[in-house]
Amino acid sequence: MNLYLQLGIAFAIAFVVTYVMVPVSKRIALRIGAIDYPGNRRVNTVPIPRCGGIALFVGFMAAFAFVVVEAQTYGRSMLDFVMERDVNLVLMVLGITIMFVAGLIDDIYQIRAKVKFFWQIVACVVVYISGISIDVMVNPLNGQLFSLGWFDGIITVAYLLGFVNVTNLIDGLDGLAAGLAAIVSLCLFALVIGNGSFTISAMCLALIGVCLAFLRYNFYPATVFMGDCGSLFLGLIVGIVSIMGVVRTASIVLMLVPVVIAGVPVVDTASAIIRRMRGHKHIDEADLGHVHHRLLNRGFDQRKSVLILYGWSALLGVAGVAVGMIDGPGRFVVLAVMAAVVALAIWKLGLFKPVLQHYYDSKNATGPRIPQGYEPGSQIPEERDDSA
Repeated sequence: MNLYLQLGIAFAIAFVVTYVMVPVSKRIALRIGAIDYPGNRRVNTVPIPRCGGIALFVGFMAAFAFVVVEAQTYGRSMLDFVMERDVNLVLMVLGITIMFVAGLIDDIYQIRAKVKFFWQIVACVVVYISGISIDVMVNPLNGQLFSLGWFDGIITVAYLLGFVNVTNLIDGLDGLAAGLAAIVSLCLFALVIGNGSFTISAMCLALIGVCLAFLRYNFYPATVFMGDCGSLFLGLIVGIVSIMGVVRTASIVLMLVPVVIAGVPVVDTASAIIRRMRGHKHIDEADLGHVHHRLLNRGFDQRKSVLILYGWSALLGVAGVAVGMIDGPGRFVVLAVMAAVVALAIWKLGLFKPVLQHYYDSKNATGPRIPQGYEPGSQIPEERDDSA
C-alpha cells in the first residue's frame, strides 16, 4: 500500500472515530458526574461536561491499532527500526492508559495534586520501561556519542512529565489545548516525514486528526471539555512522539526542538512556577496569571485570545522546524530571533510579574467538582447548530 495512502487512512480513522465518540463521551460525563461548573477560575458560565478526553483516547488508539497492523503487514523502514528499537508496544500502551485513567479519575473526583502527580510518574516510568528513552546524546565539543547511563531514566521521565504538565496547565480556554497540540504535532510531522518514518509520521497525523475532530465541539463556544484525561493523554503522546521521532537523533540541539515547538505552553508553565514561588505559594496552586488570562484581561475575547496563541505557537513551530532542518550557524540565528520574539511577548504580557492568587473553590477538597454556593439545576448546554 502506498505510504501516503496509509498515512491518510490513519488520519481519517483518528478523525472519524473521535468525531463520533465525542457525543458519547458527553453522555458518559453526564452519567458519572464529570462536570466543569462555573467558579473563580472558570471562564465558562454554565456547566460543561469534561470527559471529552475519552473520545481523544479512543480515536487515537483506533488509529494506532491500524498503524501497528500496517507496519507488521508492509514492514518498517530502516529509520523506523532505529526509532522504535526495543520498544514494547504493550507496555507503552499500558503507560498511556495509566495516564489517561489517572486524568479520568481526577475529572470525576478531583484527587489531590500529589496523588495525581504520583500516577503521572508511574505512567511515564512504564513508558520508559517499554523502551521509549533518550538513551544517547552527542557531545557538542567533540561530536562523539555518549550514553546517558542510569541518568537516561531520570531525564526521559522528566522530559515526558514536562510535556504532560505543560499541556495540562495550558488547557484554560475553549479549544486552546487541542489546537496547540495539533500545531505541535504538525510541526513534529514535518520533521519526521522527511526521514521516511511511516509509524511515527502516522502517530503525528493521528494526533492531529483527534485534535481537529475534537475542536468541532471544543472551539468557542465549547459544549465539552477534554478534562485532565484528555490533556494528560495528549501531553504524553506528544512527549513520546518527540522522543521517538526527533530526540533519538541524539543531537542536543535537536533535543530542544520539541521544546521550542511547544514554546507557548512551556513559557506559560515556567512563568506560572516562578510567579507562584515569588508569591510564596505552592506551584500547584491555581491562579489567573496564565497567558490566556492575561489576554482576556487585555480585552480580547476567548476566540481572539485562542487565535492569537495559535499564531504564536505556529511561529514557534516554524522556528523549531527550521532549527531541526538547518545545519551550522543558521540554527543559532533562528534561535536568537525566536528568543527575541518570545521575550517581547513575555514583556508585553507581564507573564513573570507576581500576581494575586486565586484559588479553586474546592482547593484541597475531594469529591465532585461543585463549587461552594453553586445552585444545582443549571442546564448543560445542548449541542450547538453550526448550520445556523
